[in-house]
Amino acid sequence: FSPSTVNEFRFGFNRIFDYITSQGTGSCYSQALGIPGANLGGNSCGLTSVEVLGGYYSLGDRGYTPFVGGTNVWMFSDSLDLVRGSHEFRVGGSIRWNQLNTVAVGFPNGFWETTGGWTGNPQSDLLTGLTSLAIHDTEFGGGNTGRRWQLYRPFVEDNWRVSKSLTLNLGLAWAMLTPQTEVGNRQADFNPANGQFLIAGQNAGARAGINMDWTALEPRIGAAWKPFGNGDTVIRGGYSIYHDSSWNMGSQGLWQNPPYYAESDAFSFFPTNCTFATAACAKAGITPLGISMSSGFPIFTAPPTPASFTGTILAQDTNFKQGRIQQFNVNVEHQLPGQIVLTVGYAGARSSHILEYGTNINVGSPSACGTAGYTLGCGPGGAAFGVPYPAFPFSTIQNIFDAGLAHYNSLQVKAETKSARYGIYALVGYTYSRSYDTGFMDGLGSITGANYFPLPNWQTLDWGLSQINLNHDFTASIIYQLPFGKGRKWGNTWNGAANAIAGGWEATVIEKATSGFPVFIVDSSNTSGANFQNNNAQSFIRPNQTCNPVLSNPTLSRWFNASCFSQPATGQLGNANRTPLSGPGFVNTDFSIIKHFVPREGMRLDFRAEFFNLFNHPQFGSPGGNGTGADFNSSTFTVINYTVNNPRVIQFALKLAF
Repeated sequence: FSPSTVNEFRFGFNRIFDYITSQGTGSCYSQALGIPGANLGGNSCGLTSVEVLGGYYSLGDRGYTPFVGGTNVWMFSDSLDLVRGSHEFRVGGSIRWNQLNTVAVGFPNGFWETTGGWTGNPQSDLLTGLTSLAIHDTEFGGGNTGRRWQLYRPFVEDNWRVSKSLTLNLGLAWAMLTPQTEVGNRQADFNPANGQFLIAGQNAGARAGINMDWTALEPRIGAAWKPFGNGDTVIRGGYSIYHDSSWNMGSQGLWQNPPYYAESDAFSFFPTNCTFATAACAKAGITPLGISMSSGFPIFTAPPTPASFTGTILAQDTNFKQGRIQQFNVNVEHQLPGQIVLTVGYAGARSSHILEYGTNINVGSPSACGTAGYTLGCGPGGAAFGVPYPAFPFSTIQNIFDAGLAHYNSLQVKAETKSARYGIYALVGYTYSRSYDTGFMDGLGSITGANYFPLPNWQTLDWGLSQINLNHDFTASIIYQLPFGKGRKWGNTWNGAANAIAGGWEATVIEKATSGFPVFIVDSSNTSGANFQNNNAQSFIRPNQTCNPVLSNPTLSRWFNASCFSQPATGQLGNANRTPLSGPGFVNTDFSIIKHFVPREGMRLDFRAEFFNLFNHPQFGSPGGNGTGADFNSSTFTVINYTVNNPRVIQFALKLAF
């Protein structure tokens, strides 16, 4: 409208679709083989998935295939900028409409797993037609689900130039994210507060009882101050709150609850071995006959009721909140002689309402609760308690909660040259930090160790170093233009041949050194009586810890002191911290040498020789050698037996710019 009044409107549309098929999609092989109940028509007409333990790839259709899934996203935003005196006001907002349409069922063709529990050999179990696990999923109301949600985010902001030496940035936004709905009302939520099923269109609204989060206010406060009135010293600081809606309010799975989803689960248990760490292990005292593959899978002719549902129940907190991240920092920037800028600062974050997803919440207390002197994981005064949902004693009830916490604090130091004087550019940085969290399960396979969620006081019991924690992080990057050749300190008068050979060289070094990542200590022998289960079907606890396990001179075969850990007594949880020590540090040097050729004006040819991990420094993984943590019961408990990252890599390149 004028140089001081500007309005900007934007519109965007994005569409992405994925199509995933498997080796048996559309073949109806299970039907041809005569496996009862395996192919039900529609989206289910492939080959039953068969997994043989012992290092074999599975045969048949993997879970959730065939899969068709896609998103449609519409976005509108508008902002009005008003420059008035020392203020620059911005006011506006954005609206985002989201659609997620999928065609997918868990195991529409069925799933078998042979473990060797019947014959002593997994292959023999397969040949004799005895399986240890049989699962089949059926979806009612059609295989296509259409989920919908919206984000409305108004904001106001003021960039205020208080004086020549002080500028403030003040703002406030409001992120209003609606819970998901489904176009056919095919959503149901197991309310963890009272154990009631909230079914959209029956006893709950379209959001299946999930309430709108009206608390997502996002303030922004920033300041830049030149305390001495010049540009040599600047103090900057800021505080802000962000919200994370990436999991779409957590309700991505409520369409897999009864009465819209049915699952048959058959587990075989052996007299002394409850093989599968599920809630059904409570029936381990019963020894049924082996599950015959010839029996196939049950056929569901009608939607299941909650009481008859045998699959995994999904329970979302009805007052689920968006993930909240508070960030704050303050730093001092000062220009030193030689045009070197030194920055020293503090940066921190406090995260709350972080997603905890995929862990069984139908868990009773450790069996030692109620005995004198034991309180870990127990009720008030060390009292014992049973499963909170006794109406579903053999069901796994997976949580969709917003209960995770995380903290980050850091001291950051950076020095940077602001000119290429003498042909040198350098950036050197160091961070000393601590990152802690509750080890939130997120369904994405990240390492969390052994969590004691959802037992009482779990947030304190699970508090430990984050998977990404690095106590020390040093990085130095140096670019040096050698002072030889035309335009350089020496050789400016060289002829073309001399300059082509000795002029135009450049070298780069990047040095990085960090301390090690945390080590997760687990105990796979869970005799506590508390049936933990996460997305990886693990029921781990932690051992007892009696001393500091850190060694002054660790080796690859003995990275820490194993004698500091011991097996908890039957019925008890171990008291070890989730991450009581760290793994090996990392040192890496990358180097490159570059030769610039100028064949003629307006053209440049670069030859590069690059050396990654120049000194071929080995970089080792964590002790234990697996993706879940160092297992107290493993022979490799304290052993580091693998490397990470690449050995020395050399590459050459030519680049022509014209």
